[in-house]
Amino acid sequence: AGGYDKMAAAWYAALQSVPGSLGQGSSPSPSVSPSSSPSVPPSSTGAIKGVASGRCVDVPNASQTSGTQVQIWDCNGQPNQSWTATSSGELRVYGNKCLDVANMSTADGAAVQIWDCNGQNNQKWRFNSDGSITAVGANKCLDAPNYSTANGVKLQIWSCNGQANQRWTRV
Repeated sequence: AGGYDKMAAAWYAALQSVPGSLGQGSSPSPSVSPSSSPSVPPSSTGAIKGVASGRCVDVPNASQTSGTQVQIWDCNGQPNQSWTATSSGELRVYGNKCLDVANMSTADGAAVQIWDCNGQNNQKWRFNSDGSITAVGANKCLDAPNYSTANGVKLQIWSCNGQANQRWTRV
């Protein structure tokens, strides 16, 4: 039993050092203001996966038509799910299309689509240390509406609230 107790104590001590793990107290309440600390280096390429859904930001049917609204879909490693974060803040797909807030809207519920890259603020995005992605021009977060996790759910921007439907990881 002595060896077990030593091993258990070592594991417990190790887990205490991991933020959000044992011994770290209660979870902090969600922040409504995303941190401006970028969590992804510029010019990184890969899929963007929803924390709540486990699905990837996807251009439906591999469309390259400007105005196509993006969705979440099972991650599949295809080019329509491969996003390049540029040093200027764009999220590019297919090399020449950008993730874009439709009509330069700043309203909750505004559609997120692809569009020819043009350098406007509605095509600038910021990866935040809390996992959210902020639409710079609107100062709102990339959002899966109503906490939906199903394939085909169209993405939007919404006031940042720290919930899992607004948190994303690079894969």
